[in-house]
Amino acid sequence: MIDRRNVLTGLSVTGAMLAGGTPALAAARKGAAKAPRALDVTSAEGRLRTFMMMRGALDEGLVTSWVSARYYGVVEDRMDPLFAVVSAVFSRYRQVADGSFEAVNFELAWFTDPVTGKALDTYRNPYTGKDCKVPSGGYAPSKIRFGKDLSFHVMREVPGLQMEHDVLPFDVRGDDVWVTERSRTAMTFPGATKAFRYSESNTFHAKRHDLEKPGATRVTSEVSFTNVCSWRPWLEMGDRPGHLTATGIGRQNATMDSIHPAWLEATAAKRPEVLKDPAAILQPLWDAKG
Repeated sequence: MIDRRNVLTGLSVTGAMLAGGTPALAAARKGAAKAPRALDVTSAEGRLRTFMMMRGALDEGLVTSWVSARYYGVVEDRMDPLFAVVSAVFSRYRQVADGSFEAVNFELAWFTDPVTGKALDTYRNPYTGKDCKVPSGGYAPSKIRFGKDLSFHVMREVPGLQMEHDVLPFDVRGDDVWVTERSRTAMTFPGATKAFRYSESNTFHAKRHDLEKPGATRVTSEVSFTNVCSWRPWLEMGDRPGHLTATGIGRQNATMDSIHPAWLEATAAKRPEVLKDPAAILQPLWDAKG
């Protein structure tokens, strides 16, 4: 077993540096601390600011988020529990000259045994009886942009990718603020008989008093996560009817020690550079022009 305390101790150095940020970031935070700002989810500017605080950050420091979910196979009207997944996303955001926000991010996910919590190397597919090799999940570092109208844009064209994205109206009741972001994608791979489809919904929940704190540039949001997707290729389902769905929980602007222990253990064993310095993985793309 990986000693989780040692992992987190190693992360504390990186975390301390990121918490302090650059001198420019410190100056921005100091300037923002002068007066409280009333919550505004009616104007385009207010919605963008609130969404960025709940999903990312108004400052340029590292943002850590995670999801822990259970996958199910759906065939006709039957829903069968399968494996679990734990993931973490690291990102940085900055506002650009036209008022929109661009971000760089990457995700690392591990499919896990729902009983032991261990990352899977192989998985016995209950539909076929085959032992399937299980890869890691997630995506490589990429650059995205949120327009002033909360529209979503991938900064580099991905051949074969179709995407629909929207952010629903904010729901504000007392001290509670919710907003849902959802996306629907289809990816056509060479040689595939049909597109791989993936749809996702994330509902972010934060506290109004945190959003209105003087100087606040980000808040911690609790997340309700749902997806529906085609059979993952590694399951080797071929043309069998059905699809996958997953439900779970997550957190935006999370601390590293709140990430699922299974993710920390598997990452320490298989991708230790991610734990050592996640910001370094983003740096080349963050520095790249365009």
